[in-house]
Amino acid sequence: MGGNTEKKSLLGTAKARLKAVMSAMSGLDEIEAIIKDKLVSESELLCEIPHYLLTLGGKRMRPALSLMTARALGAATHPPPLLDVAAGIELIHMATLLDDDIIDRSPLRRHKASPYVKYGVESTLLSGDFLLVRAFSLCARLDRFVIDATEKACIELTEGEIMEAPLDKFSHTVETSTTIARKKTAALFWLATRTAAHLTGHSGEVVEHASTFGEKLGIAFQILDDILDVTSTEDLLGKKSGIDIRERKPSLVNVLWLRSGSPGAKILTSPNPITDAELDAGLTELRASPVIDEARAAALRYTAEAASALDSMARLAPNADSAAVEHLRTLIDYTVERME
Repeated sequence: MGGNTEKKSLLGTAKARLKAVMSAMSGLDEIEAIIKDKLVSESELLCEIPHYLLTLGGKRMRPALSLMTARALGAATHPPPLLDVAAGIELIHMATLLDDDIIDRSPLRRHKASPYVKYGVESTLLSGDFLLVRAFSLCARLDRFVIDATEKACIELTEGEIMEAPLDKFSHTVETSTTIARKKTAALFWLATRTAAHLTGHSGEVVEHASTFGEKLGIAFQILDDILDVTSTEDLLGKKSGIDIRERKPSLVNVLWLRSGSPGAKILTSPNPITDAELDAGLTELRASPVIDEARAAALRYTAEAASALDSMARLAPNADSAAVEHLRTLIDYTVERME
């Protein structure tokens, strides 16, 4: 019992620790400036829509992951190529957010009107294309390793999106749901850690362990989002809960719910639109269901695998910075904490 109390006490500080790490982190301001410098166009809307998305906030988790990984691997400063890659990754992420809101038909992002609601589908889609081109212009300046890794990550993002067929159209399994999470979400985490390891002069096993760390953490993040879509509230999410159910997404929670054989889960495969009453009933059932515990257990397995890869990366890197490695552990703790 005492060990559990001690663990919860430690986890309870993860959000505060991560906030302190992010506040003190050098390089994020430079990355933000690079991003803003890229949001220039003769078209007013192509400037306005990405700037609006930036004003909605965000943790800048992916560029922070790049910087933290480089520091953990012994980088005393942030070389320009690393800053360019980190900015490019965030531009790609911004493009996916624009697409996701359209696909999910989500009216809100961080408590405000989502870009597609404010500016329309066509202009928002074109803005996403604009952001991708701007991202590629940054990554294309760098060596072949970075270019190939960026191409691979963007292909996987696209594959993940198109694989995410709704449950009334395609019979998904835990394996396909996990593959979608790996491609759609973890690809940019993988890209952040892999390119950071490479650009700090590492190769071989160090790069591979860094890549595994990013990928496993990214999968855990996606499963966490799946869980929060059910267990959290609109006040905390910044958008309505239950979107994954409404859209019949093959999230791990939905797939596990269907697999449980619950009569309530039949709304996920029904040809009829899901009513508000059905959605509310589904959320109520799931919040008290073992399905959420199953999903948490899966996410915890991936955080454990991320921690193991991080340990291996730090052990093999000749100039590993132990304090910066602990900052990466804070990301894992933060992910676990949000599942409590």
